[in-house]
Amino acid sequence: MDLLRTVFSFIFSSCLFREILSADCGTTTVGFGTSTTTQTPTNDAGKTIFIQDGSYEFTCCGVIKRWTFVVKSAGTVKFQVWRYSNTYTVVGENTFTVPAGAVNELIEFEVPETERITVKDNDRFGWQGDFIAYSDSVGTYPDGIKIRNQVYNIGQSFNFQSMANTFNNRAYAVTATTANSANPYFFNLPQTIHVYDHIAIGTTIFTVSAKDDDYDYGGISLTLPTSSSYFTITTNTITTSAPISSLTGTSQALSIKAEDSCGKFSSSTLTIVIRNQIPVITSLPTTYEIDETHTSSSLIHSLGVTDGEPISCTVTSTSPAGGPFTAKEITSGSGNFGVYTNANPMLDFDTTKRFDVYVRCSDNKNYDEEQLIVIVKKNAIPDFTNLPKHVEKDQQTTSNNVILDTVSVTDTDGLTFTYTCDPASCPISIASNGRITSTSAFSSVFTPGYDVTIAVNDGHTTVGGKLWSMHIKDVNDKPQFSNVHGSLGVFGVEENTPIGTTVYVVSATDIDPGDTLTYSWSSSPTAGLSFFELGASTGIIKTKANLDYDTMGSTSFRFTISVTDSKDTASATITVNVININEAPSFDHTSYSVSGDEDVAGTKLSTPGFAVTEPDSGDTKYFFMDCGGYDTNFFEMDSANGDVYLGRDFDRDAGHPETTACKVTVRDTGGLTGTTSLTVTIDDINDNRPRFEVPVFTFYLDPTDPVGTRLGNVTLAATDNDITPAYSGVTYSVDMTAFGNDYFAVDGEGNVTVKRDLSSKFSQMEIINFKIVARDLGGLSATATISIIFPETTTTSTTTTEQPHVFWADPLNVVWLEFGFAAVAALIVFIVVISIKHCPGCSKADRVKNRGKPLEETTDKSRLIRTPKSKLRSINHLIGAFSTGKKEAEKATTKGDQKKSNERGDDSKDQNGIETKKKKMISVNNK
Repeated sequence: MDLLRTVFSFIFSSCLFREILSADCGTTTVGFGTSTTTQTPTNDAGKTIFIQDGSYEFTCCGVIKRWTFVVKSAGTVKFQVWRYSNTYTVVGENTFTVPAGAVNELIEFEVPETERITVKDNDRFGWQGDFIAYSDSVGTYPDGIKIRNQVYNIGQSFNFQSMANTFNNRAYAVTATTANSANPYFFNLPQTIHVYDHIAIGTTIFTVSAKDDDYDYGGISLTLPTSSSYFTITTNTITTSAPISSLTGTSQALSIKAEDSCGKFSSSTLTIVIRNQIPVITSLPTTYEIDETHTSSSLIHSLGVTDGEPISCTVTSTSPAGGPFTAKEITSGSGNFGVYTNANPMLDFDTTKRFDVYVRCSDNKNYDEEQLIVIVKKNAIPDFTNLPKHVEKDQQTTSNNVILDTVSVTDTDGLTFTYTCDPASCPISIASNGRITSTSAFSSVFTPGYDVTIAVNDGHTTVGGKLWSMHIKDVNDKPQFSNVHGSLGVFGVEENTPIGTTVYVVSATDIDPGDTLTYSWSSSPTAGLSFFELGASTGIIKTKANLDYDTMGSTSFRFTISVTDSKDTASATITVNVININEAPSFDHTSYSVSGDEDVAGTKLSTPGFAVTEPDSGDTKYFFMDCGGYDTNFFEMDSANGDVYLGRDFDRDAGHPETTACKVTVRDTGGLTGTTSLTVTIDDINDNRPRFEVPVFTFYLDPTDPVGTRLGNVTLAATDNDITPAYSGVTYSVDMTAFGNDYFAVDGEGNVTVKRDLSSKFSQMEIINFKIVARDLGGLSATATISIIFPETTTTSTTTTEQPHVFWADPLNVVWLEFGFAAVAALIVFIVVISIKHCPGCSKADRVKNRGKPLEETTDKSRLIRTPKSKLRSINHLIGAFSTGKKEAEKATTKGDQKKSNERGDDSKDQNGIETKKKKMISVNNK
């Protein structure tokens, strides 16, 4: 039961069921009342107030006849009805302007009948213009008040159901009073109309006019309560929905219903009388004339018939009977009929001068019949009225398609002219109207006259043999060429012939005195007109453009030359051949350049990129270069492509030039040449390492010498033979990696100085070696050895004196000894050279014989002299060679001192408390 109750409640509460069962409103008031006037609104005319609460909802169908309300200020209020269908839409509005004296007064606005808004179940009302008074409460007044700062017109929509409430528990002082809607009514029914039975489907036969005095957004609906098989109504238009030819002679009554949105309706009847349209022949009666000579089946009259249905027409009879006439469609399927003569009607004026033809047109229901009168005309025999005749025409002024004369004939119906000419092929034609016309310009005619015999036929009778003669005056003589024929019409011209050179002179003659000859021509190929020109008045042919056999594309041109005397024209052909000759090649530029680095002979330099213009297509080019005598030997050129190579070893550092100016010649197979200049630039490369003057530098220092002390007070400069400053500049550094710290420094000039305290690392009687490195700016380097000797010093009670007390400790002794050894070495070398040069056993044969044998087996003892010795790596090795003798001397000195000490006893120890210490020399191996 609960389930049934729920379903029943849902059905009765549904909008669809409520609309179906909605009753007339009668006099009903919708709204919360008009006494809630305590609050003043915003008085904003641009606001729309919509209330979704049921207090402002219509539950019936009718019209609003009165609005009752109270306002707090004067203004214009638009009362609106909103209808829901997926969203809310304005379906009607009433406007009321509140005068100033009506503020805070109860206003009853009676809506005129023609402006009353039709309302339906579930419609709601609101208004535009926030002027109506209201009161707020808690829990007793309507909810769902929604206010938007926007105005809406009829037909506009807004989805209020999705909008949040602006206010709740608010009652506005406004109500709407309803009344029942009025019934719609017809303006033009009932009525009877007549229509033809042939009208097409979809033809409008009537427009219904109905009205409802209430304002109904949905309008009035017009329907046919009883459906019809032949008619339908759409909106307010009644049209045919099927053919009505079967209803001819009947009356059809259509019941039409006009209904408003509340179901109020009126009915009326449209009576339709269907009848047939009688055909009417509108083009008859009439008269037509025809020649007795007529032979074909021809249309003599087109019938005009009015009828909405298809018709057919026939000839029912003629008077006299048996007349040669019939009626039929002019074009098959068109429905248009005409009267025709039969083929070969055999008309005879003398027998029958007139036919009365009776024509009937029918739509199979009714017909119309009318009369066509046909008059037969007697044929007249044609006769010439202006022949024989003689005319004269000028040759030069008579052009093509000019009317020369007109032949006159008494009969003008269907004439055909024939003619013969003497001599034959005369330049004329004769039309059916007798006009004689030229068929070509007489300037091309050289016959002085023609006799023309003319005949005429009218379709029955031929009349003829009449003479028409024409004389052509002032016949012109054609000009004639005198030197363009046979071998005279073919000649050649060499390429590169200067522009404006006369190639040939065309000559023509004309026997007519006073004629002026004018020349013109055409060319095959047409390019010939670009290379040659023809004098229009002289006939002189000249070159017009440069003739280049290799680039012209075509070298033979056939010219058609025309000469005219302004009346007649003669033509002839000549052929001009361009002859190929050898042309000198040329460089595109006056100078070129190549470059490369100094290198060995055969090295290819950069590509010169010679651009050579060789006018003769396919000719072979050869390249040669001349750099001015001696300098030419520095370079070689590939004759095939012009590539440049070093002709011998090239060393800039040896004084070879950086740039060399050369002349390059290009020669073709015919011996013609072109020249240009070539600048050869050879760049210096970094191919020389820096070089020290000696491999070893020796200096004496005391470990106590201060920082900044310069070694030997000399510069250890290295030289670099590269001539380019970018490569020959030298920087210096020292390598003291083995000593853990840089104790010495070298500046950019090669000056070596003490960089940090030496006494913490080195002691007297010690020798150290380290490298000095010279590096040029191109990255190449060389090294030398710096040998530092720390000699022993003598210490007394008052001073410290640095002085060598043995031979080897004196630097001057060592230097002299080095020079001595160098002199000895030079002497040995000199002796070896002299021995080799004068040794009798040193012939080439002996050297070959003894090559590869051990020294003890060789028979060439002089070979032992030339065998290289071990080289002395540095002067310090030389010093080391004498170190043994130095040590022996030190030992002897030490023994003498010890002996003296023993003799003195302990006295030496008491002297100032100073003990003389002896140190041993520590020898450091050279690196």
